[in-house]
Amino acid sequence: MKEGSVRAVERAKRILKTFTRDDYKLSLSEIAERSGLPVTTTLRLIRTLEELDLLKLNEDKTYSLGNQVYLLGSIAKAHFRPQQVIYPYMKTIRDQTKEAVSLYGVENEERVCFEHVESLLTMRCVMRVGDRAPLWAGAGGKALLAFLGEDAIEREIAKAHPITPTTIYKREELLRNLAEIRVLGYAISWGEREEGIFSIAVPIFDRHGKILFSFSVAGPATRFTEEIGMSLIPEIQRMCEEITMQL
Repeated sequence: MKEGSVRAVERAKRILKTFTRDDYKLSLSEIAERSGLPVTTTLRLIRTLEELDLLKLNEDKTYSLGNQVYLLGSIAKAHFRPQQVIYPYMKTIRDQTKEAVSLYGVENEERVCFEHVESLLTMRCVMRVGDRAPLWAGAGGKALLAFLGEDAIEREIAKAHPITPTTIYKREELLRNLAEIRVLGYAISWGEREEGIFSIAVPIFDRHGKILFSFSVAGPATRFTEEIGMSLIPEIQRMCEEITMQL
């Protein structure tokens, strides 16, 4: 493909990306301003996009996305798996820390592993896709539970019991812990489900603020220390914000 053709495709992409959920109708000048392109260039590209049914001209002289965009979007949505977006971020953290990274979600009031990247080290946390655990114990589960609402929290508290000496299971203590998770935006666990394991987890939301997943890193506490885990949280929070924008 010639360099000029590549540049035209890149500019067409910039034009299409000027539209948002809220700003779904834009004038020529608004598209030019948002895309950073000259008005004449913008108009020329818009006319081509109209011919391809990727943009359409409305009666009020504004433009909106064309039928082909919605068709392509519906095809992509039908075959979309969130793990496709999230896995590269998980692998980045695994490669950086060499520790196990897991993606958890909620199914039938349990924490379920939806994706997992194995540790690169011999002594590791063993986890398999599909493995289930309580929501009320461990960082991965509580990073989900904290944002599920009062009814779900009350149901889980009623189930809570000690699994290890460090399990947080008493009502008031667990409520305080979940409230803290909501404020801080992450959860940590010192062997609440398995002795000798330290883990951190950051929630992943959709664009409307609904909890979807938790992004968790875990390893032996003698190696994956609290200091190391806490140092990762800002980076993982940034990643989770990026993931939200892509889901």
